[in-house]
Amino acid sequence: MSWLRLLPILFAATAIACGARSLDPDAGTGIIQTGNGGAAGSTDARPEIHTIITTEPTLCGNGRLDPAEECEDANKVQGDGCSAICQIECYESCGRCGTGRSCATNVCGNGRLEARETCDDGNSDPGDGCSGDCVTIEPGWRCPVMGRRCAPICGDGRVLAPESCDDGNATAGDGCNEFCELEPTLGLCGDGSLQGSEECDFGIQNNDNVYDGCTTACRWGPSCGDGVRNGPEDCDFGVAQNRARYGNTGGCTAFCKLPHFCGDGHPDVENGEQCDLGPQNGTDGQPCTTSCQICVDCL
Repeated sequence: MSWLRLLPILFAATAIACGARSLDPDAGTGIIQTGNGGAAGSTDARPEIHTIITTEPTLCGNGRLDPAEECEDANKVQGDGCSAICQIECYESCGRCGTGRSCATNVCGNGRLEARETCDDGNSDPGDGCSGDCVTIEPGWRCPVMGRRCAPICGDGRVLAPESCDDGNATAGDGCNEFCELEPTLGLCGDGSLQGSEECDFGIQNNDNVYDGCTTACRWGPSCGDGVRNGPEDCDFGVAQNRARYGNTGGCTAFCKLPHFCGDGHPDVENGEQCDLGPQNGTDGQPCTTSCQICVDCL
Protein backbone atom coordinates (compact mmCIF):
# COMPACT_ATOMS: atom_id res chain seq x y z
CA MET A 1 0.00 0.00 0.00
CA SER A 2 1.29 3.42 -0.90
CA TRP A 3 2.13 5.72 2.08
CA LEU A 4 -0.18 8.32 0.58
CA ARG A 5 -3.09 5.96 1.19
CA LEU A 6 -2.14 5.83 4.90
CA LEU A 7 -2.60 9.57 5.49
CA PRO A 8 -6.39 9.47 6.19
CA ILE A 9 -5.89 6.66 8.67
CA LEU A 10 -3.02 8.53 10.45
CA PHE A 11 -5.05 11.72 10.69
CA ALA A 12 -8.01 9.85 12.18
CA ALA A 13 -5.81 8.12 14.74
CA THR A 14 -4.23 11.40 15.76
CA ALA A 15 -7.64 13.03 16.23
CA ILE A 16 -8.83 10.16 18.41
CA ALA A 17 -5.64 10.33 20.53
CA CYS A 18 -5.95 14.11 21.00
CA GLY A 19 -9.60 13.81 21.92
CA ALA A 20 -8.81 11.20 24.50
CA ARG A 21 -5.98 13.29 25.96
CA SER A 22 -8.23 16.31 26.29
CA LEU A 23 -10.16 14.41 28.91
CA ASP A 24 -7.13 14.64 31.16
CA PRO A 25 -7.97 17.49 33.62
CA ASP A 26 -4.34 18.53 33.60
CA ALA A 27 -3.93 18.61 29.86
CA GLY A 28 -4.50 21.25 27.25
CA THR A 29 -4.87 24.18 29.72
CA GLY A 30 -1.73 26.00 28.60
CA ILE A 31 -0.80 26.54 32.28
CA ILE A 32 2.39 25.12 33.74
CA GLN A 33 1.76 24.24 37.37
CA THR A 34 4.48 24.57 39.97
CA GLY A 35 6.22 21.40 41.02
CA ASN A 36 9.11 20.09 43.04
CA GLY A 37 11.59 19.82 40.20
CA GLY A 38 11.08 16.06 39.62
CA ALA A 39 12.04 14.67 42.98
CA ALA A 40 12.51 10.90 43.18
CA GLY A 41 9.25 9.02 43.37
CA SER A 42 7.22 12.01 42.16
CA THR A 43 4.94 11.94 39.18
CA ASP A 44 5.46 15.72 38.65
CA ALA A 45 8.76 16.28 36.88
CA ARG A 46 8.01 19.85 35.79
CA PRO A 47 10.35 22.63 37.03
CA GLU A 48 9.18 25.05 39.70
CA ILE A 49 8.16 28.44 38.27
CA HIS A 50 8.81 31.71 40.15
CA THR A 51 6.68 34.78 39.55
CA ILE A 52 8.45 37.82 38.09
CA ILE A 53 7.01 41.26 38.93
CA THR A 54 6.76 43.44 35.84
CA THR A 55 4.91 46.47 37.25
CA GLU A 56 5.62 49.08 39.91
CA PRO A 57 4.15 48.66 43.41
CA THR A 58 0.37 48.67 43.00
CA LEU A 59 -0.46 50.85 45.99
CA CYS A 60 1.31 53.91 44.63
CA GLY A 61 -1.12 55.89 42.51
CA ASN A 62 -4.29 54.79 44.27
CA GLY A 63 -4.93 58.27 45.68
CA ARG A 64 -4.41 57.16 49.28
CA LEU A 65 -1.25 57.71 51.31
CA ASP A 66 -0.18 54.20 52.24
CA PRO A 67 2.65 53.08 54.55
CA ALA A 68 6.16 53.88 53.22
CA GLU A 69 4.78 56.46 50.76
CA GLU A 70 6.02 60.05 51.04
CA CYS A 71 3.37 61.43 48.69
CA GLU A 72 0.35 60.31 46.73
CA ASP A 73 -0.94 62.19 43.68
CA ALA A 74 -3.11 59.39 42.25
CA ASN A 75 -0.76 58.63 39.34
CA LYS A 76 2.63 57.08 38.54
CA VAL A 77 3.92 59.92 36.39
CA GLN A 78 7.58 60.91 36.78
CA GLY A 79 8.52 64.58 37.03
CA ASP A 80 5.33 65.96 38.59
CA GLY A 81 6.66 66.23 42.14
CA CYS A 82 5.65 62.73 43.26
CA SER A 83 7.51 59.81 41.70
CA ALA A 84 6.27 56.50 40.27
CA ILE A 85 6.90 54.86 43.63
CA CYS A 86 5.39 57.77 45.56
CA GLN A 87 8.51 59.58 46.76
CA ILE A 88 8.79 63.37 46.86
CA GLU A 89 10.91 64.40 43.88
CA CYS A 90 13.60 67.07 44.16
CA TYR A 91 14.85 69.74 41.78
CA GLU A 92 18.23 70.73 43.15
CA SER A 93 18.90 73.55 40.70
CA CYS A 94 15.74 75.24 41.99
CA GLY A 95 16.58 74.59 45.63
CA ARG A 96 13.31 72.83 46.42
CA CYS A 97 11.51 69.49 46.51
CA GLY A 98 7.97 68.45 45.74
CA THR A 99 7.37 70.93 42.94
CA GLY A 100 5.44 69.97 39.85
CA ARG A 101 8.16 70.69 37.34
CA SER A 102 11.76 71.84 37.11
CA CYS A 103 12.41 75.57 37.06
CA ALA A 104 14.29 77.43 34.34
CA THR A 105 18.06 77.28 34.77
CA ASN A 106 21.04 79.06 33.24
CA VAL A 107 19.00 82.26 32.97
CA CYS A 108 20.37 85.65 33.99
CA GLY A 109 17.83 87.28 36.28
CA ASN A 110 16.41 84.17 37.94
CA GLY A 111 18.06 85.02 41.27
CA ARG A 112 20.34 81.98 41.25
CA LEU A 113 24.06 81.97 40.63
CA GLU A 114 24.55 79.83 37.53
CA ALA A 115 27.79 78.34 36.20
CA ARG A 116 29.14 81.37 34.30
CA GLU A 117 27.59 84.13 36.46
CA THR A 118 29.29 86.36 39.00
CA CYS A 119 26.09 87.98 40.23
CA ASP A 120 22.33 87.70 39.79
CA ASP A 121 20.13 90.39 41.31
CA GLY A 122 16.86 88.96 40.05
CA ASN A 123 16.76 90.86 36.76
CA SER A 124 18.75 91.28 33.55
CA ASP A 125 18.88 95.10 33.61
CA PRO A 126 22.29 96.76 33.28
CA GLY A 127 23.26 99.79 35.35
CA ASP A 128 21.94 98.49 38.67
CA GLY A 129 25.10 96.82 39.91
CA CYS A 130 24.90 93.48 38.10
CA SER A 131 25.51 93.51 34.35
CA GLY A 132 22.76 92.59 31.91
CA ASP A 133 24.33 89.17 31.35
CA CYS A 134 25.07 88.56 35.04
CA VAL A 135 28.75 88.03 34.26
CA THR A 136 30.23 91.02 36.10
CA ILE A 137 29.54 93.24 39.09
CA GLU A 138 29.59 96.78 37.75
CA PRO A 139 32.17 99.26 39.13
CA GLY A 140 31.14 101.00 42.32
CA TRP A 141 28.57 98.42 43.35
CA ARG A 142 28.35 95.46 45.71
CA CYS A 143 25.96 92.53 45.37
CA PRO A 144 26.11 90.73 48.71
CA VAL A 145 23.07 88.47 48.37
CA MET A 146 22.02 86.51 45.31
CA GLY A 147 18.60 87.40 43.96
CA ARG A 148 18.48 90.74 45.74
CA ARG A 149 19.20 94.35 44.98
CA CYS A 150 22.81 95.40 44.54
CA ALA A 151 23.82 98.57 46.39
CA PRO A 152 26.28 101.34 45.48
CA ILE A 153 29.42 101.50 47.58
CA CYS A 154 29.10 104.61 49.74
CA GLY A 155 32.45 106.28 50.39
CA ASP A 156 34.30 105.38 47.20
CA GLY A 157 33.98 108.90 45.79
CA ARG A 158 31.81 107.75 42.89
CA VAL A 159 28.19 108.99 42.80
CA LEU A 160 25.89 106.32 41.46
CA ALA A 161 22.11 106.26 41.46
CA PRO A 162 20.43 106.05 43.92
CA GLU A 163 23.16 108.02 45.75
CA SER A 164 22.80 111.79 45.82
CA CYS A 165 26.39 112.38 46.97
CA ASP A 166 29.64 110.61 47.79
CA ASP A 167 32.33 112.55 49.64
CA GLY A 168 34.76 109.67 49.90
CA ASN A 169 33.61 108.46 53.32
CA ALA A 170 30.60 106.87 54.98
CA THR A 171 30.41 109.29 57.91
CA ALA A 172 27.25 111.17 58.81
CA GLY A 173 27.17 114.84 59.78
CA ASP A 174 29.56 116.19 57.15
CA GLY A 175 26.98 117.04 54.52
CA CYS A 176 26.78 113.55 53.05
CA ASN A 177 25.54 110.84 55.39
CA GLU A 178 26.53 107.19 55.78
CA PHE A 179 24.19 106.16 52.97
CA CYS A 180 25.50 108.85 50.63
CA GLU A 181 22.48 111.11 50.85
CA LEU A 182 22.80 114.87 51.04
CA GLU A 183 22.24 116.28 54.51
CA PRO A 184 19.94 117.40 55.92
CA THR A 185 17.59 114.62 54.88
CA LEU A 186 14.37 113.22 56.23
CA GLY A 187 15.29 109.77 55.00
CA LEU A 188 16.40 107.46 57.78
CA CYS A 189 17.34 103.81 58.04
CA GLY A 190 14.27 102.11 59.43
CA ASP A 191 11.66 104.25 57.72
CA GLY A 192 10.77 101.41 55.34
CA SER A 193 12.02 103.21 52.24
CA LEU A 194 15.18 102.33 50.30
CA GLN A 195 17.48 105.31 49.94
CA GLY A 196 21.06 105.90 48.91
CA SER A 197 23.27 102.89 49.49
CA GLU A 198 20.86 101.04 51.77
CA GLU A 199 20.73 97.34 50.93
CA CYS A 200 17.36 96.83 52.57
CA ASP A 201 14.83 98.58 54.78
CA PHE A 202 11.71 96.80 56.00
CA GLY A 203 10.88 99.40 58.65
CA ILE A 204 12.08 99.87 62.18
CA GLN A 205 9.95 97.02 63.51
CA ASN A 206 11.16 94.53 60.90
CA ASN A 207 14.88 95.29 60.64
CA ASP A 208 15.59 92.60 63.21
CA ASN A 209 19.00 91.13 62.29
CA VAL A 210 17.54 87.64 61.83
CA TYR A 211 18.80 85.16 59.24
CA ASP A 212 17.98 86.27 55.71
CA GLY A 213 16.58 89.49 57.09
CA CYS A 214 17.63 93.12 57.30
CA THR A 215 19.82 94.53 60.06
CA THR A 216 19.17 97.70 62.02
CA ALA A 217 21.93 99.25 59.88
CA CYS A 218 19.91 98.54 56.71
CA ARG A 219 22.34 95.90 55.51
CA TRP A 220 21.49 92.31 54.70
CA GLY A 221 22.04 90.18 57.77
CA PRO A 222 23.31 86.61 57.91
CA SER A 223 22.47 84.95 54.63
CA CYS A 224 23.56 82.28 52.19
CA GLY A 225 26.76 83.39 50.50
CA ASP A 226 28.29 85.39 53.33
CA GLY A 227 30.85 82.65 53.98
CA VAL A 228 29.52 81.77 57.43
CA ARG A 229 27.37 78.73 58.09
CA ASN A 230 24.29 79.95 59.88
CA GLY A 231 20.51 79.57 60.01
CA PRO A 232 19.25 76.56 58.02
CA GLU A 233 22.45 76.29 55.95
CA ASP A 234 24.28 72.98 55.52
CA CYS A 235 27.41 74.82 54.35
CA ASP A 236 28.58 78.23 53.15
CA PHE A 237 31.94 78.86 51.50
CA GLY A 238 31.00 82.30 50.18
CA VAL A 239 29.25 83.36 46.98
CA ALA A 240 32.16 82.57 44.68
CA GLN A 241 32.71 79.09 46.14
CA ASN A 242 29.08 77.99 46.51
CA ARG A 243 29.01 76.51 43.02
CA ALA A 244 28.87 72.74 43.57
CA ARG A 245 26.49 70.63 41.48
CA TYR A 246 24.93 67.17 41.71
CA GLY A 247 27.46 64.54 42.76
CA ASN A 248 30.11 66.98 44.04
CA THR A 249 29.88 65.83 47.63
CA GLY A 250 32.79 67.96 48.82
CA GLY A 251 31.24 71.25 47.80
CA CYS A 252 28.34 73.56 48.61
CA THR A 253 25.47 74.59 46.33
CA ALA A 254 24.30 78.13 45.60
CA PHE A 255 21.52 77.51 48.13
CA CYS A 256 24.02 76.63 50.88
CA LYS A 257 22.99 72.97 50.83
CA LEU A 258 25.12 69.88 50.40
CA PRO A 259 24.93 68.64 46.80
CA HIS A 260 22.59 65.74 46.13
CA PHE A 261 23.83 62.38 44.87
CA CYS A 262 22.37 58.95 44.13
CA GLY A 263 21.92 57.32 47.52
CA ASP A 264 21.10 60.42 49.57
CA GLY A 265 17.39 59.65 49.75
CA HIS A 266 16.29 62.53 47.47
CA PRO A 267 14.91 61.48 44.05
CA ASP A 268 16.52 64.03 41.71
CA VAL A 269 14.48 63.85 38.53
CA GLU A 270 16.47 66.48 36.64
CA ASN A 271 19.64 64.45 37.22
CA GLY A 272 18.18 61.24 35.85
CA GLU A 273 17.06 59.58 39.08
CA GLN A 274 13.76 57.70 39.07
CA CYS A 275 13.91 56.88 42.76
CA ASP A 276 16.24 57.12 45.75
CA LEU A 277 15.70 55.15 48.93
CA GLY A 278 19.08 56.04 50.39
CA PRO A 279 20.94 53.10 51.94
CA GLN A 280 18.09 50.78 50.92
CA ASN A 281 18.88 51.19 47.22
CA GLY A 282 19.65 47.79 45.70
CA THR A 283 18.58 45.77 48.74
CA ASP A 284 16.25 42.77 48.49
CA GLY A 285 12.59 43.66 48.27
CA GLN A 286 13.18 47.31 47.38
CA PRO A 287 12.10 48.76 44.00
CA CYS A 288 15.14 51.04 43.58
CA THR A 289 18.55 50.04 42.22
CA THR A 290 21.95 51.33 43.31
CA SER A 291 21.88 53.59 40.23
CA CYS A 292 18.58 55.14 41.38
CA GLN A 293 16.42 53.54 38.72
CA ILE A 294 13.10 51.79 39.38
CA CYS A 295 13.59 48.03 39.34
CA VAL A 296 10.27 46.45 38.41
CA ASP A 297 11.53 42.89 38.97
CA CYS A 298 13.05 43.41 42.41
CA LEU A 299 10.10 42.84 44.73
